[in-house]
Amino acid sequence: MSINDSGDPRQRLVAAAETQFRRFGYRRTTIEDITAEADTGKGSLYLHFDSKQEIYLAVVTESLNRFVQQDTEVLARHDTVPHRLAALVETTAHQYGEDELLRASLFGLDDLVAGRVAKMAAEIQRDKICALLLEVIVEGQEDGSIRRDLDAKAAAVVVFEMGWAIVRAEIEGHNSLPLEKALWTLNDIVGRGMLAQ
Repeated sequence: MSINDSGDPRQRLVAAAETQFRRFGYRRTTIEDITAEADTGKGSLYLHFDSKQEIYLAVVTESLNRFVQQDTEVLARHDTVPHRLAALVETTAHQYGEDELLRASLFGLDDLVAGRVAKMAAEIQRDKICALLLEVIVEGQEDGSIRRDLDAKAAAVVVFEMGWAIVRAEIEGHNSLPLEKALWTLNDIVGRGMLAQ
């Protein structure tokens, strides 16, 4: 299905904007580029979005929702909570290694994304991924595999930040260990600390 086949004008604009942002980055993409790709006018865009920033955040959210859906499917294939956490960290690393738009938004890469917009997009991403981690940790506390005395929300944030530091080092080429070994070591250290005795 092409962009122009979508019956929902808002979705067509988001799809067109995603194509343009992935091709040229946030800074170089114009409203005219997006509306030309969507085969519509500026008026249609401004019916649904107040600004280029708003449509960019909608694109990041859509991309992230696809990623979260993929992670949810990966999580469903693993039985124990520690294996699910490891799978979540691994799929997150893979996704950010492949998806330049999400990576640029989370890192705030200046050549692709404006700083303020990147900060807003990064917050959306952190919130969604931490929510996924929190869900798995709480589930583990309920089934008795994760320590019940652990602050689940704080643990989710810490796991995210530690995992992200490893992923970022890999993406930027500053890793001293292969990504898979680093992630499994993180899971071994942090995962064991969260396990119920």
